[in-house]
Amino acid sequence: PRLSPQCGSAEYMAPEVVEAFNEEASIYDKRCDLWSLGVILYIMLSGYPPFVGHCGSDCGWDRGEACHTCQNMLFESIQEGKYEFPDKDWAHISFGAKDLISKLLVRDAKKRLSAAQVLEHPWVQGCAPDNTLPTPIILQRNSSAKELTSFAAEAIAVNRQLTRRDEDEEEEAEEEARPIIIKATSRAMQLSPPSESKLAKRRQKSSLAKAVAAGQHLVAPLVLVADQA
Repeated sequence: PRLSPQCGSAEYMAPEVVEAFNEEASIYDKRCDLWSLGVILYIMLSGYPPFVGHCGSDCGWDRGEACHTCQNMLFESIQEGKYEFPDKDWAHISFGAKDLISKLLVRDAKKRLSAAQVLEHPWVQGCAPDNTLPTPIILQRNSSAKELTSFAAEAIAVNRQLTRRDEDEEEEAEEEARPIIIKATSRAMQLSPPSESKLAKRRQKSSLAKAVAAGQHLVAPLVLVADQA
């Protein structure tokens, strides 16, 4: 199915989701999740993400605060789709693991592995070596309680921006779809009783004149009463 909402943590966004976020595209499909899976595997095996963005100043981005420069740098890195397997962190990682990641972090969604192909990959089928990874130690060293809080705050900040933009778009759509209603006051739309119209009065005078001419005698004077109901 095709998707249109732009949601998710920035570091895990696929290039097509970034394009939708930047309004360069309007739809994408579930293959974006395969890209995110590649990012997760990369982090699990190394302890850090493959794509980052940092402007170099104390902008607060690492603490979850908004920084358009850092965000744009991250999105540009994702859209370029360039990443590395540094030897100091990846020399002990098997070729199969790196092969799976490289087939998931493919910019062209049509060329990525499908979920079924991932399950059939040799590394997933049990051919991965039984090695102890230093990832937990790296995560403990690089992910203190403060950094974890900052990461959560960053995700919340991005999601808050997405939610605010969705709400603004919904309000604009409601304004465009709302019908224009013109209410008339009772005073402006009040009509005179039919008996008060000039035409009715002329007809009444004409009828009275004809009756007198015909010799009809009136017992009481004729009184014209306007219906005010």
